[in-house]
Amino acid sequence: MDNEKFEFGQVKISDDVVIIIAGIAASQVKGVSTARTGVAEGITNLFSKNNYAKGIKVEINEDTVVLDIFINVEYGYRINQVAKEVQLAIKKEIETMTDLQVAAVNVHVLNIVQDKEKDKDKDKEKEPVDIALE
Repeated sequence: MDNEKFEFGQVKISDDVVIIIAGIAASQVKGVSTARTGVAEGITNLFSKNNYAKGIKVEINEDTVVLDIFINVEYGYRINQVAKEVQLAIKKEIETMTDLQVAAVNVHVLNIVQDKEKDKDKDKEKEPVDIALE
């Protein structure tokens, strides 16, 4: 944890804070698949820290951070490019918001996800439409 001394005491940054920052940064990268949930569960997760903390492990030693993040990549995106952008986004956000130095961001790609909603939209476009002329 970061133990920065100020005039009136010190500031300690929790591992959970770093994990949430990393999760938010990763979720904003194009090509990273976010978990889709039902409406009720989605609203509950919207206000929960666990929504961004899934699949992230962090180790903080003095002023350095080593992070492991496990992601799914959307089909059609270049895996290496998405992983590199995730690393850069996480490093930038953590260093900007906490003044901790990021030593490593290890990205583990677990799966390729095909967006079913996009497929449904494409199928609808292909279906012939009957138009009645009066």
